[in-house]
Amino acid sequence: MRRRRTAGIALIGSLTILWVASLAVPATADVIEGGCTGSATFTDGATVTESTPLSDTIIVPEDDTVTYSGSINLPPPSEPEAFVGGVDVRLPFGGWTVVSWEGETQEVSITDGTYTYSVPGFVPRGTGGLEVTATHVQQGQTCVVAVTMALEGDPGAPAIIGATGTAVFLAGVIGAGFKKRVA
Repeated sequence: MRRRRTAGIALIGSLTILWVASLAVPATADVIEGGCTGSATFTDGATVTESTPLSDTIIVPEDDTVTYSGSINLPPPSEPEAFVGGVDVRLPFGGWTVVSWEGETQEVSITDGTYTYSVPGFVPRGTGGLEVTATHVQQGQTCVVAVTMALEGDPGAPAIIGATGTAVFLAGVIGAGFKKRVA
């Protein structure tokens, strides 16, 4: 019985450490797949491109209008071709799609597009990097770019509640592992 309890505590401890480590996403900007170029400029002057240095974390506001441009390295088609894409944020518990797009076009690039966004309350603020992935598929070519961004602001009440709940749960797990006195 004691071995099972010790093994259970070790398993829960290991899972907790892995979960915490997964929250600390390293700052990255990387073209994961395909040949493409692009940039996004926020109103405060912050800019991210497909070649942003790996050591940079881009701090962005909760609400903003972004000016963007992008190009997929293909010759323009003679007839309209289908395209699809989107921008997604990986969160500790699931994800959030910022925007998605699809349609048909003969263009292979866009300049001076704008998009206005507002980040919902469940997305963590001020806690380090969030992995943001942009994907575009056109003429059979897939382009995927990932960058790490952090939201302005402090973590607020949800982070305090989460940390308190974790501490109480951990104390309960540790307490369950001690031998009980029989009266």
